[in-house]
Amino acid sequence: MKTISLVARIGLFALVLSLGTLAALIVGETQGLALADLSGTPVQLMATAAHSDVMLAALGDGSQAGGIYRSKDGGKSWQRVSSGPGPAVNALAMHPTQHTVMYAGTAGGPMSTTDSLWRSSDGGTAWQKSLLSLPGSPNGLIPAVSALAIDPLQPGVLYVGTSGHGVYRFDTEPNRYGYQLMGGVSLYQAHVKGLVVGPEGSLYSLTNEGIFLSQGGTWQELVVPEAVVSLAVGADDGERLYIGGASTGIYRSTDGGQTWEQANRGIEMIPGAALRVTALAVDQNDSRHVLAATSYGVGNRLAPGSVYKSDDGGYAWTRLAGVNGVVTQLVLNQRGIYAASEGGLAHYELPPSLSPPTTLPEVRSGTLISLLQEQNPLERLSKPTGAQVLILALTVALAGLVLVGRAEWVLNKKSHTVLG
Repeated sequence: MKTISLVARIGLFALVLSLGTLAALIVGETQGLALADLSGTPVQLMATAAHSDVMLAALGDGSQAGGIYRSKDGGKSWQRVSSGPGPAVNALAMHPTQHTVMYAGTAGGPMSTTDSLWRSSDGGTAWQKSLLSLPGSPNGLIPAVSALAIDPLQPGVLYVGTSGHGVYRFDTEPNRYGYQLMGGVSLYQAHVKGLVVGPEGSLYSLTNEGIFLSQGGTWQELVVPEAVVSLAVGADDGERLYIGGASTGIYRSTDGGQTWEQANRGIEMIPGAALRVTALAVDQNDSRHVLAATSYGVGNRLAPGSVYKSDDGGYAWTRLAGVNGVVTQLVLNQRGIYAASEGGLAHYELPPSLSPPTTLPEVRSGTLISLLQEQNPLERLSKPTGAQVLILALTVALAGLVLVGRAEWVLNKKSHTVLG
C-alpha cells in the first residue's frame, strides 16, 4: 500500500507540475492578445521572410502604442509583443528559416553605453544585444545600424549596413561567429539606406552616394540615371533590376544594371511635380511581376500618390489603389499586398496576375499546438511575467505538498474539526 501511495504521489506531483507549467505558458501567450488595428498609426518598418505567415512591424506613436507588432497570419491580424529594443528602430530582418529569430538595428552612440544591433529569438517579444557588437570608431562611437538583410541561401549570414561605417558581413552560426567590413573602407563614409540580397549571394547597397554591387567582397558602383530612392532585384533573375528615382519615376534594367530604361507607362504624372518612387517590391516567383508606390514632390513637400503593379517587367503599369500617406515599404505575400506609411498599414487584395509565393501550412495562431511548436516552451519562461511567477510559485508549492504531505495531517485536521 505504501508503494502504491508513493507511486500515486509521484504521478500527482508530475501532473500538478505539468498543468501549472502549461498554465503559465498559456498566460504568457494570451497576455496582450488584443488585436491591433494598424491602419491609422505610423508604420515605420516591416519584416517578413519568403514562405512565412509571420510578419513584424515597428510602429511610431499614434493611435496605437509604439513598439514591435507581430502577425502570425500573414498580416490579417496584429498584436503588440514588445516596446522594442530601443526608442527608435531603423532596420528589421527576419531569419529565412527560423521565423521566431529577428534582428533589429537602432541608433548609435558612445561605446560604453550603446548597442545598435539586437537579436530576438521569440518573435520580437524579448530583445538581447547581439553577441557580436559593431566596432567603434576612433572617437569612441558605435555607428547606427541603418539597414539589415539576410541571405536566404546562407541563413547564417547577416549583412549590416551602417550610417557612416560601411557594410559588415556577420557570420551568426555558433561555431563561426565573426564579422568583416565588406570592401574595406570604400563605403566607410556612406549612409546605407537599404540592402538587397540578389541571386547567388550578390549584395546591393543603396546609399546616399548611389547603388553599389558586391560580388566577392568588393564594391562596384552602378551608373544610374538619377538619385535613387528605392531598389528591387529579381530573386529568380539577377539581371532584372528596378530602381525608383527621386524625381523622374521608375527605371528598369535587364542586364544587371549596365544599362537603364525609363519605365513610366501607365504611371500618373502631375505637371510641375517631381515623380518620386518611394517603394518597390518584386514577386519572389516571377521578377516580371513588380509593385511600385509613388509620391509627388513640390518644393520640399511630398504628397502621396498610388500603388501600381506591372505584369510585364515594368513595360506597363496598372494602378491598384490610392494611399493615405507616403509609402515607405511594400510587402507582397500570399495574403496580399501591404503598404507601410506614416498614415498606417494599408492592405490590398492580391491581383490574379500576381502569383503568390509558395505557401506553407497556415499558422494556427492562438492554438495550443502552435504555442508548443513555435519554439522551445522553456524559452517562454526564461523571462516570466508577474502572473507567470505567481502561477509557477503556487504550482511548486502545491506539487511539494502533494509529494511530501502526510495523510495524517489531513486526518488530524478533520478530527480536530469534529472535536471542536
